[in-house]
Amino acid sequence: MKYDFVAIGGGNAGLGATSRIAAAGHRVALIDRGNIGGLCSLNGCNPKKVLVRSSEVLNEIRHAGKFGIDVGGVKVDWNRVIDRKESFTRGVTEASEKSLQQQGIDFIKGSPRFVSRNAVEVNGDRVEASAWLISTGSTPQPFSFPGAELVKISDDILALREVPKHLVIIGAGVVAFEFGQVFARLGSRVTFLVRDQRALSGNEQELVEAVVEFTRRLGAEFIFQASLQSVKRAASGLVVAISAGGQSRELPADFVLNAAGRVPSIGTLDLAKAEVKFDGRGIEVNDYLRSPSNPAIFAGGDAHGRMQLSPIASYEGRVVARNFLEKDTERVNYEAIPRCIYTVPPLASVGITEAQAAKRGMKFTVHTHDMAGWKVYGIMGEEIARAKIIIEKNSEQILGAHIYGANAGDEIHFFALAMAAKVPASSLKNMVFAYPTFSSTLPYVFD
Repeated sequence: MKYDFVAIGGGNAGLGATSRIAAAGHRVALIDRGNIGGLCSLNGCNPKKVLVRSSEVLNEIRHAGKFGIDVGGVKVDWNRVIDRKESFTRGVTEASEKSLQQQGIDFIKGSPRFVSRNAVEVNGDRVEASAWLISTGSTPQPFSFPGAELVKISDDILALREVPKHLVIIGAGVVAFEFGQVFARLGSRVTFLVRDQRALSGNEQELVEAVVEFTRRLGAEFIFQASLQSVKRAASGLVVAISAGGQSRELPADFVLNAAGRVPSIGTLDLAKAEVKFDGRGIEVNDYLRSPSNPAIFAGGDAHGRMQLSPIASYEGRVVARNFLEKDTERVNYEAIPRCIYTVPPLASVGITEAQAAKRGMKFTVHTHDMAGWKVYGIMGEEIARAKIIIEKNSEQILGAHIYGANAGDEIHFFALAMAAKVPASSLKNMVFAYPTFSSTLPYVFD
């Protein structure tokens, strides 16, 4: 079987690239060993946000009294929450396969491995292509301690039909905080095991500390510099043995979640046969997302390990398609990519942190605000609202924006757009917004 372009991996990057290249008249195929549709749609962003939204509504109901609204006993029917979640994931794979068929894209289900620079073997067949996209996604970081097989992943927690009494989460990243807050609000005793002394690495630590403190107020416990020794079965469920602060501890648990990060799913591809360079972080690519050692091969999404975000995978699929069709005309640019951690309230960011700007030797000013006392947040009944903005001194360009508070996930796009369009901070400060809205506070964060 010979094609012009083949994508290995049926997530956002693979589906997006093949769709555009097939529309341009090329013979295209997509290979995937499992259910296509992507992590975000099946076991990531979408189903997780359904649970977060239920948590948000529960939080609003519990605080209705401050608005003069008395609410009786509140009961969460967790099975109905999961049923609603599944209504958004059910049928994704079938719809994706049907879409491929309608576009004239061949779908090959199986586990491919490269046998040369331009060919793979899958299901006993040889598939050749002029160009390839490796977009195989990522898998949870594996563990090797005794009882590691008892540790579950996000796919498992999304399918839980009972709320655990004690949830132990390994890690303190995005997935850890999002699930941790959901179940803490449902009454689970949540314990975060953090390998070092910091949570949510890569984010502004002042705001991270506020997120940690608020999560503690929900009843969660953080054990920093924790080394996990083992997980064992017990009469009451599980026992997690750890070492922290020079002392050993045993924690009871109903569910132990691996939220310690993800690694590229490239181990079974036999990339050496394709002469593709890679390491533990992923496939080496240039700014056109091509492999320097084999330019016929692109990598996108989590496969190269740069930024593991669903919108990034979609963006990179478009970039790969354009560079295949137009011979390397677009370089990837991640400078104005917004990010959001869906805690309640959320933490959103775009650009770099103050520490990163200092490390680069840049000249900048920092504007930090605790906005909880501002009128709009008082009207809306919000107790937490913080912002930190980093601006380059000479150009007045925004280098980074970081917001922790209600509506932060939407507000961050105001800064992302400004960064992409090179709009100076002074222009943004003079904008007029509808009042009273959360966005109407944004011009004042430059003071």
